[in-house]
Amino acid sequence: MHKLLARQLKRSKVDESFVQEYTDIISRVSDAYELNEREINILERSLFITSNELNERNDLLKNQLNELSDTQQQLEHSISVLNATFDAIGEQVTVLDLKGNVVSANIMAREFFERFNLDAYNYFSQIDKVIKKGNKSADIIAQLKADSKQALSGEFESIDDKHYSYRSLPQLKNGQLIGRVFCIRDISVEKEHEEIIHFQAYHDALTGLANRQLFMDRLEHSLTLARRDDSMTAVLFLDLDNFKRVNDTEGHKGGDELLIKMVERINHRLREQDTLARIGGDEFVILVELVKSKNNIENLCDALLETISKEFIINGRPQYVSSSIGIALYPQDGITPDSLLSNADMAMYDAKNNGKNAYRFYHRKLEAHAREQMDIERELRKAINNQELEIYLQPKIGLDCNQILGAEVLMRWFTASGESVPPDLFIPIAESTGLIKKIGEFAISSAISLLEQWQKENITPLKLAVNLSIIEFQDEHFIDYIIESISSSTISGNQLIIELTESIFMENKEKMSKTMHKLKHYGVAFALDDFGKGYSSFSYLQLLPIDYLKIDKSFLQNVITDEQSAAIAKCIIDIGHNLDLAIIAEGIEDQETLDYVSKAQCEMAQGFFMYRPMPSDSFTKLIQKQPTQSDMTI
Repeated sequence: MHKLLARQLKRSKVDESFVQEYTDIISRVSDAYELNEREINILERSLFITSNELNERNDLLKNQLNELSDTQQQLEHSISVLNATFDAIGEQVTVLDLKGNVVSANIMAREFFERFNLDAYNYFSQIDKVIKKGNKSADIIAQLKADSKQALSGEFESIDDKHYSYRSLPQLKNGQLIGRVFCIRDISVEKEHEEIIHFQAYHDALTGLANRQLFMDRLEHSLTLARRDDSMTAVLFLDLDNFKRVNDTEGHKGGDELLIKMVERINHRLREQDTLARIGGDEFVILVELVKSKNNIENLCDALLETISKEFIINGRPQYVSSSIGIALYPQDGITPDSLLSNADMAMYDAKNNGKNAYRFYHRKLEAHAREQMDIERELRKAINNQELEIYLQPKIGLDCNQILGAEVLMRWFTASGESVPPDLFIPIAESTGLIKKIGEFAISSAISLLEQWQKENITPLKLAVNLSIIEFQDEHFIDYIIESISSSTISGNQLIIELTESIFMENKEKMSKTMHKLKHYGVAFALDDFGKGYSSFSYLQLLPIDYLKIDKSFLQNVITDEQSAAIAKCIIDIGHNLDLAIIAEGIEDQETLDYVSKAQCEMAQGFFMYRPMPSDSFTKLIQKQPTQSDMTI
């Protein structure tokens, strides 16, 4: 019997007899209960399974919804990043459809449209309103018709004077063209920088003038026109005289100020089509086109010399410079830019070597002279390396004792074949090339070695004088070489005399004085050579530590026959004595002049009349013969 049926019968208090009586019916009812229970169990099982499936599907749907939500958020984030990037790009980005209409534009593109009142349609026709010159859209459309999928790029200038670059790429989907993307970038600042760099590449930083490269380009173009028109062109090479003195006295800033002022003056003398260029510190070149006659160039050069030589006020003080100008004419003096510039340069040096503040036209002899100078320079370099130079000594006579008190060291060059090269030929070349420093070092070391030799041979101590150029005396390394040579030797520094010309003191008196006192500390004495030959100033004698004054022979040549010359010479001698300077008369060539300088109480004399320059061995033998005089000093 089914449990539920049994409980129900029990609660109903049905007795056992009833059950027995209706056993068959109760059994069927019990079976019905059993069947119902089984059906309920089956239903519950089915519902359970269904519930689980529904829950699983619900969970799956929830997960899918969550995934969709995440994807949506990611998509929205990506779109947000893309839009931000789109707007943050530092250039205009515009997306067009196949008809050229704007599909999308970033903020810079939209601002560009608004600034020029452009609409978002017909992009190509709209952009032409912005372009300063030309019909850029027509060019672009023509290119696209030729190849619709090609990449494009280019530049244009807008009506508000800005520069832009553009590039365009095709927009493809499954290989099919669906539109284009245009990017436009403002390159105005870059263009400005390019222009500055280009200007700096072709112009002088200080004056703003054309530099060598631009000048040569213009000269090349000018010669092309001159050949076509059968006209004459002139190249003027201008170099300032004594400009270094301005730099030394006023500083480089003052020198720069003078150059700028001078450029203004020169430009006032030139025509608009002429070109003035700066190619060096104080070197300038001028291109004069369509020259009618040589006389025109002469008039221009006269005007330039006159305007440059006028007073400049620098730092409140007057300064003066002059210039030397060389001229080469096309076609007679050269047919290429290089040859014309080179020949004008040679002509300039010809002007400088002939008194300065002048101009010279190029002529063929200058080229031959230049080749000769180059040959001498080349051979001089070999001579220095091969020790072909040697010192000669010209004695200095004490006029009160008629004895040799010292000598001037002179350089002589004898080639391997024994040929003598005149000093006035190779010394200027040595100075212009810097070789004079090596020659000077050789002179100093030879003089000190000779003094040491005499010291070992117990020869009466004498003084040797060595000439130094401004190039050597301004070189601190050369001065240190003199000091080191004295310090490492056994001689006394007062046995060495440095002879300087007046031109040295035209540069920087303070620097020269400092250098002289530096050498004075080691006992070195100084002689002012050729006094009276150049721009003489007695202030040098007072301000600088000079010990000897050498009167130039030009003052002594006519002292016997010309009272005025004699008076000037006597005046110089008296002033020198009043300043406690020993006077040396140089260039004595006869007995009468020797008697005059002796009577005028000059301390020493030197010249061909007494002794010509001689090799050091001959000089040594000469002084070995003279009596020893321990008190023989100068």
